[in-house]
Amino acid sequence: MKRMEQKNLKKLILSGVLFVGLIAITFYLLFRKQNLGDLFQTLKLVNLMWVFIGVGCMFIYMCLDALNIKRILHILHQDISYFNCLRYTFSGFFFSSVTPSASGGQPMQIYYMFKDHIEISHSSLALLLNFASFQLVTITVAIISFLSEYRFLGDIGRTLKILLMIGVGVNSFLLVIVLMGIFSKTWSLKIVDFVLSLLQKLKVKQIEYLRQLAYDQIKKYQEGAVYIKTHQTRMGSVLLTTFFQVMAMHSVTYCVYRAFGLSDFSYLKVLSLQAILYIAVSAIPLPGAVGVSEGGFVMLFATLFPKMLIDSAMLLSRGISFYLFVAISGLVVLLGHLLIAKQNKKKEGLTS
Repeated sequence: MKRMEQKNLKKLILSGVLFVGLIAITFYLLFRKQNLGDLFQTLKLVNLMWVFIGVGCMFIYMCLDALNIKRILHILHQDISYFNCLRYTFSGFFFSSVTPSASGGQPMQIYYMFKDHIEISHSSLALLLNFASFQLVTITVAIISFLSEYRFLGDIGRTLKILLMIGVGVNSFLLVIVLMGIFSKTWSLKIVDFVLSLLQKLKVKQIEYLRQLAYDQIKKYQEGAVYIKTHQTRMGSVLLTTFFQVMAMHSVTYCVYRAFGLSDFSYLKVLSLQAILYIAVSAIPLPGAVGVSEGGFVMLFATLFPKMLIDSAMLLSRGISFYLFVAISGLVVLLGHLLIAKQNKKKEGLTS
């Protein structure tokens, strides 16, 4: 266990270095020809009320995610406090942000849930269902937004349109895989057998052990899926909560728009463009989609923000919706680890 934790720590450090490096390169490329003094002077003139509303939107996003995790765990007969679910949400946000393709988020959430005596089959199922709900809502909102803003998006350029198609395609594929894993035993077994056959060709050992492990996990998923099918109303409320969660996240850009004293374009227009941008960059396998998100923002919102404000707007928008909450969630993770270390020390004291 200690070796595994050390290995995970090394991976996290490498991901963190990559994350910081990407941020440095991104900001250098975006602002190398800018007067940073003028940029920060512009930021000083924003309406702070709208900035705080934007921060509040992100807190709502996090709180609703925690609420959904709690609801799904409750359906699976796992009694866990809302405070702990909030901790899982913040840790998921942090590790998803600093690892490529957001690959570190769910494993770390499962790890923290395991520490709270939640079975891995239940925690992974809960997170998969939460992920499926989020994917379904973000994809649907992005497609509707694209169709409603198709004429307006005529001049955004081929690159962003290609990114959007890739984003919708990849996210839709992931959604189908997740739903099959939960609700279709036949397809789940086929996928497992296919993956294991590839591993066997690569001379991976203990194939039968891995097969049994996967089959046992699928069996537990199916048992969990039965609970979900008998609680359709609650799952409907999860989807509805996810919708408001996504709306809160996408609303940050509108708050930034108003913070600069702009009001020519409607809330729905700004929200639609942000929904399109989110799904377009989400498939890029970089930590937090750093670089692509910033560049995409400047490209997509250049028609809404005056040229002299677009860079400052991008800084503020990403600062609120991403960088600020990476810092906050990182602090939550640190405090969580200190708490776990303190509890372990107490247990060692009692046993000695």
